[in-house]
Amino acid sequence: MPGWHLFVYRLPSKPSSARVAVWRDLRRLGALPLQQAVVALPEGRGFEDRLDAVEARVAAEGGSSHRFVVAVDERLEAEWNALRRQEYEEIVEECETKFEREIEFEIFRNNLTAGEAEEIEADLDKLRSWFGRVSERDVFGAPGRDRAEAAIARCAQLLEDFERRVFEAESEEGPSLAPPAKLPWGETG
Repeated sequence: MPGWHLFVYRLPSKPSSARVAVWRDLRRLGALPLQQAVVALPEGRGFEDRLDAVEARVAAEGGSSHRFVVAVDERLEAEWNALRRQEYEEIVEECETKFEREIEFEIFRNNLTAGEAEEIEADLDKLRSWFGRVSERDVFGAPGRDRAEAAIARCAQLLEDFERRVFEAESEEGPSLAPPAKLPWGETG
């Protein structure tokens, strides 16, 4: 049964950009932070090559690292799943707050333009990409995936409805060339 990669690293304090870059790389991997400069990743789940790249970056930045394989630990798996669950919850929150509210606001101010539809579609693509990254590192089946998938599906339906509204508005009046109504944030007109 595969174990865990325990990755311990040290980087010079200056420049801080090196520490931030390594932290960002490990975060993108979904590494489980255990302490400052100590992370864990499941062994045999496709993380090895990317961890090799992080290890090389640490060395290139003048740092040092150690990598150990430790035995299976249910606590690490539970913490890994908790991290993935939190990421799924953040996706749901992004869908329910920002994405849905953006569409509601654009409908409210009658900003039914192809440009706005394209911008909202790009936002949905970002959500799907984010979900893909989290799903890829969800190697133990963390809770929350179904809820995140459902939230993204709802966003896709909202976008489809918005695009229908844009099509109908442009079919009736032609493409809008007017700038959207400028409403101060929080005012409803």
